[in-house]
Amino acid sequence: MLTVLMLIIAILNDELKWLEGPENVSLRRKSCIDGFIGSNKEDDLNAFTEWVKTKQIKVILVLGICTDICVLDFVATTLAACNVGLAAPLEDIVVYFRGCATFGPGHPQDLMHHVGLYIAEGRGAKIAHRVSFSH
Repeated sequence: MLTVLMLIIAILNDELKWLEGPENVSLRRKSCIDGFIGSNKEDDLNAFTEWVKTKQIKVILVLGICTDICVLDFVATTLAACNVGLAAPLEDIVVYFRGCATFGPGHPQDLMHHVGLYIAEGRGAKIAHRVSFSH
């Protein structure tokens, strides 16, 4: 089963509203640019890694804004955590190409979106151009 983690949410885009309901989707609001670090709790535990362990998550699908900042930071930190066993049993991090975007004044959006995906893939994430769910 594929589990979706929607990390970076201000207001869900209308095209992503469908993500709010399925039981295999967990929405997580973050407290800083890097959603992995933003999941640290006061007791020094990490809500994200606890969720991965409790639910026995092996694959996550990451969506969010900004591809080259928030998404990339989360993906890079999560991959590093996987490399040292902090996010077991997580095996694959998949970034949904059309589920991410970047923005900002003077920010070359299309270019930086592709740069973020390129770096994420270079570090070990998988990039998905299509996603479908079936029961």
